[in-house]
Amino acid sequence: MKDKLPDGERSKEQLERTIGFVLENFTAMNRLWVRLQYDCPPEMNKLRTKQRRELSLLVGSSIMTISQLRGVDLSLYKTLILPKLLDQIVSCKESLAQEYLMECIVQVFPDEHHIGTLEELLKALSKFEKGVDLRLVIAALTDRLSRFAANSPENCEAVRNARTFDVFAACLPDVVKKFAPFIQRTELLKAYASLLRVVLAAYPDRMDFVDQILYFCVTILQATEGSSITTGEEDKVTTITSEEFFEGDDGGMAEYARASTAGKDPGNGGNASSETVEELAECSAEENVLVQVISMVFEAHKDISDRLKLHHFMAFIRVLSSPTRRKVAAMLLESISEYKQCIQDEATLEKLFVYVDPLISDRSIRKKQPLVHPLLEKLVENSAFDRESPTASGQARIREGHDMEGPPSSAQPSFLSFGQTQEQTEELEMDAGQQRVGRIVHLLDSSSPERLFVFHRMCFDRFREAGEKNLRLTLPPLVFASLRLAFSWMSSKALEQALEMINCLEEFNPKKALRFYLEMTKTAKSIGGSARAYVLHCIERALEVLETRIVDSREQLRSLTLITSTTTAVGGSMAAVDYENLCQSIVKAGSQLLTRRDQCTALCDATELFWNDGEQHKFCPLRLQLRSISLT
Repeated sequence: MKDKLPDGERSKEQLERTIGFVLENFTAMNRLWVRLQYDCPPEMNKLRTKQRRELSLLVGSSIMTISQLRGVDLSLYKTLILPKLLDQIVSCKESLAQEYLMECIVQVFPDEHHIGTLEELLKALSKFEKGVDLRLVIAALTDRLSRFAANSPENCEAVRNARTFDVFAACLPDVVKKFAPFIQRTELLKAYASLLRVVLAAYPDRMDFVDQILYFCVTILQATEGSSITTGEEDKVTTITSEEFFEGDDGGMAEYARASTAGKDPGNGGNASSETVEELAECSAEENVLVQVISMVFEAHKDISDRLKLHHFMAFIRVLSSPTRRKVAAMLLESISEYKQCIQDEATLEKLFVYVDPLISDRSIRKKQPLVHPLLEKLVENSAFDRESPTASGQARIREGHDMEGPPSSAQPSFLSFGQTQEQTEELEMDAGQQRVGRIVHLLDSSSPERLFVFHRMCFDRFREAGEKNLRLTLPPLVFASLRLAFSWMSSKALEQALEMINCLEEFNPKKALRFYLEMTKTAKSIGGSARAYVLHCIERALEVLETRIVDSREQLRSLTLITSTTTAVGGSMAAVDYENLCQSIVKAGSQLLTRRDQCTALCDATELFWNDGEQHKFCPLRLQLRSISLT
């Protein structure tokens, strides 16, 4: 038909007549197309539907012809073309025609036209028949807008200036209200997932928009027929029905705004109770969509401070199954791109602990589950394994502000290896999750020593609540941070707290606890004053750990060597009597090692103890050397 229309430059009147002719042709073709469905016996419905789909391209060609006419600008499209197209599509009252023709409009006209007429398109959707695939139409529209916004900053600014999200937030709830009884909740959730792509592309700095989408997703799962949604406003609790939520021009956004301002959780009545929330089945279709939504958010916003702005995150993950909550909590920490000090108050730290609470819960009272959800697998970043810290250089690292339990390294192990059982693999994955929890200490603001001390206390208390078995993985980074704080603050108060942490670590990781005692010994010597009382105590505790908890002979020799070198370095901070007794204890421990070779090595090392401040103790080094020779 296009070759029969006048080509080249044409006046406005000629263009309008041409458009009118094509629209009349489209109307006639569409009526005939729809009539084909009803002019046949019932037993031929499937065959006729197949035939109509084959003829659909011919009907849609009229819409494409209009889009290709020269001179069709936004004004002409908005005032003449789109109203007549939508009027015909709505009036035909046939789901197949409405779905196909609406998708044609979305695909053939420019993105700028859709931005300028977004409200008209969305309002027309609420008038469609119940058989229309709502998610397909909305996904086609949002995909166009998201690609348009991602092409250039100018396009992104055009989408923002048109207040695209505000239009969606005002119109989409009306559409959802009409179609909710006729389509699955999964399709409604996918519609909001499509909207999220537009938000992430056009509004990368608007976490409140992301938060609203999480709220809408929770509302879809909660707002069944006759159910109610509660929102908190200061000390009041207002109850609105699902119908009231979807009514009005703001689409329930007024209630959302009031609840967010009050700092409550509108998605769950501003309360922590989950009585009104129905937990989804693990790996169900609805849960998979929710996991996709939160995965897109994590992939786009890798800064933990941005994620903490999601006030409805807890209401969102509360509807997930228990294993998936732990997986999402793990990904909240694991996909962080940069560990920077962004937590500056106690409320923010407590909020983060609430977010990751499913992950730090005591593993002894829950079933073991793998942490990586199939849809979250692509976001998994490598986690650093526990690394041993050489005591000799540990103090230098503390002075420089570095610790051996630092942010994740780029090289990572794979948990799945040949010969491992499923239970062992799950245990390794859980350990990796606890290591991520331990790295929370790298997010704490260190500008104020007093506030950082309180942060460390909060972390220690929460880690202990998670179960003693987890302490072997969560405490080491916190101990290093506490020792670094004690050195920079020159405070024995922080040393006392670090000592309490190390005592808790003894049972589950004695090797690391022994090294921490030695690190603390050097830190106490550097602080001086009253902190020197910890020097003798920590070395004695290290010897006790060596004698009672370390059973491997090679590790015993390594640990005793570290104790000997540390005692030599800090000997000047102890009284002479205490130092003499400590040296005798070390010599005794060396004599009790399993093999003669180890005994000989330990006694030779112990000769260094009797050279303190350049003064040689009479005959002691010689006696130890002769005793070592006798062992050979």
